[in-house]
Amino acid sequence: MDITPHIPDLAASRDQVHELMEETTTVACFGSRALLSLFVCAAPFPKSVLAAVTTEAEGVDRVKRLKPSFLFATEQLEAGNGLSLVRHAHREYPELRTLLILQSASAQLLQEALEVGCNGVVVESHLAQGAMVEAIRAVVGGGIYADRLGVEALRATSRGEGPEPLEALSAREQDVLEWLTRGYTNKEMAETLNVSAETIKTHISNILGKLQARDRTHAAVIGLRRGLVSVE
Repeated sequence: MDITPHIPDLAASRDQVHELMEETTTVACFGSRALLSLFVCAAPFPKSVLAAVTTEAEGVDRVKRLKPSFLFATEQLEAGNGLSLVRHAHREYPELRTLLILQSASAQLLQEALEVGCNGVVVESHLAQGAMVEAIRAVVGGGIYADRLGVEALRATSRGEGPEPLEALSAREQDVLEWLTRGYTNKEMAETLNVSAETIKTHISNILGKLQARDRTHAAVIGLRRGLVSVE
């Protein structure tokens, strides 16, 4: 694949990623030592990288000991796998936010990734197309990011799963769910929609009740599964 046309966008995204990640701490767990080394060297937030490892056991240990705010992982690792790593890492540190890089778009893998607690899922081939910036924004901001092709496949295989919404969302609640899923804060949503932060809180409370969701993240997952939010 020739990513030359994407170079200007990739260069511009570096500053965006730095801004999004400057208040976080990170553990990276990649199966490729070369890719992991490049990640650490080229990351626009190198000081926040607490550990860089290549196996599931090492990843779980570093999360348990260092309690980072963010975990980057690839599906394939030198030992173990990324899905299992995310599952065990969340058990050790429930507040952890996770982003998993898959080798290919698969409904089965995406569904499993969401079920084990992944907050973001990106297909490797789409990283050069701006997906990483949007994924990081969503995950850091408390939302959910899932690759478009994978979500479409997931929706086709999961119709009817989970509780039905108690009531249809209003047009404004639909807007708030969209922004919530993308990781925007209450303040950012209030400014975007030109309403007060208290109004946003009320909309979110209504969304959680109608969707029978435990929290914002669960509401975002339900929104993705049921096609209530865009995947563009």
